[in-house]
Amino acid sequence: MHSNATLAAAALLLFVIAAAAQTSSPERLVIGLDLSESNPLVANPEYARKLAERVSDRIAPLPLKSEVLIRTFGSIDATANTLQVNEVISTRSRPEDVAASTELLIASVPALAAEGRLKIQSETNIVAFIRTMIDAVGECETNTTFILLTDGLEDSSYARLAFADTALPDIDIKPPNDRRYKCEELQILGLGEGLDNLDAVDDLRSKWEAWATDRNRPFKRFSGLRDW
Repeated sequence: MHSNATLAAAALLLFVIAAAAQTSSPERLVIGLDLSESNPLVANPEYARKLAERVSDRIAPLPLKSEVLIRTFGSIDATANTLQVNEVISTRSRPEDVAASTELLIASVPALAAEGRLKIQSETNIVAFIRTMIDAVGECETNTTFILLTDGLEDSSYARLAFADTALPDIDIKPPNDRRYKCEELQILGLGEGLDNLDAVDDLRSKWEAWATDRNRPFKRFSGLRDW
C-alpha cells in the first residue's frame, strides 16, 4: 500500500513536470530536405538513417505548442517540391511521436526517390529555399531554427559553390537587423559531404557562416556539420 505522503509526492512531481512543459517556450523547426542529385541523402540509405536519427533527437525534447515544418528543395520549380508536413506538438501529437514519424520519413528518402515518389533534382537552390521559408514563417519571434539536410553546395542562378572562387549572393533577406526578430540558427547537416579536400569543406563552412549571420541576414548563429 502506498502512503498518503507518497501519493501526494508523486502527484506533486507530476504537477511540476506538467507545469514545466507548459511554461517552456515553444520552438519552431524548419527542416529542409535537399533532393538535388549531388546530395547523398537521395541515394545512400545509411547516410539517410544517420541524418534521420540526429533530427529525431532534436525533435524529441520539444515543448508543447512547438512547430515542426518539413519541406523538400532543390529546383525552384514548385511542382517538383510538393511534400509539406506541418506538425504542432500537443498532447495528441506528442514530441516522441513526431520525432519517430520524422525519422522514418527522412530514412525513407532514398527508397522514395528510387520509386519516383520524390523527384531527384538537378539544381540546389538553398538560398531561394531560405528566402521562401522566411517569408512563410514571418518574423522569427518564435524560437526558430532552420535545419537543412544538404551538402551546402549551392548550385543555382545565385552561385555555383562547387567552384572555389564563387561567393554566396549579397542579397538582403528579412527579418531586419534586429536580433529580436532573427531566427536562432541555420544548421546545415552534411556540409561538404562528398568533398575530399578538408580545406574546401572549411572554406564552404566559412562562406555559409559569414552569409547567414551578416547584418542583413535572418540568423543569429550558424553551424555546419559534415560528421558528428
